[in-house]
Amino acid sequence: MELGAPARCTQYHGLNTYGGEFRDAPASVNLKSMSTVLDNRLHGARASLLARSAELRDRLGRIHGDLRREREPLPRDAPDAAIAMENDEVLEAIKRAANRELEHIQAALERIDHGVYGLCTKCAGEIDAERLRVVPYAPHCRNC
Repeated sequence: MELGAPARCTQYHGLNTYGGEFRDAPASVNLKSMSTVLDNRLHGARASLLARSAELRDRLGRIHGDLRREREPLPRDAPDAAIAMENDEVLEAIKRAANRELEHIQAALERIDHGVYGLCTKCAGEIDAERLRVVPYAPHCRNC
């Protein structure tokens, strides 16, 4: 493979492989391609986190409305009122879970802003891309 031709590069502790051979690659090729891939991943992660955040905020708005009984008041019939109160407990649990997830999302957005997104907050190891795809706000690697 020619040095001037575009190539896929895999970096292993300072060594680069081009077409199966290990040799030094031009620094501009490494920095540009790695920077572009990183920027694309961060942009996708940020978009995913912001979309999930908006979804959770919408859900929380509906929960607050339900808990304030904006749409339907508490029934006067005792058994129906008891059912409504049990439903309120479920709504409170959903509200707590949504707020916790929003906190995780905010922390992940801050990690993106500080350039440490994708690194484990305990061991500083890299978090698997598949794990981040499934749980984009994951703060820890699989080992931690």
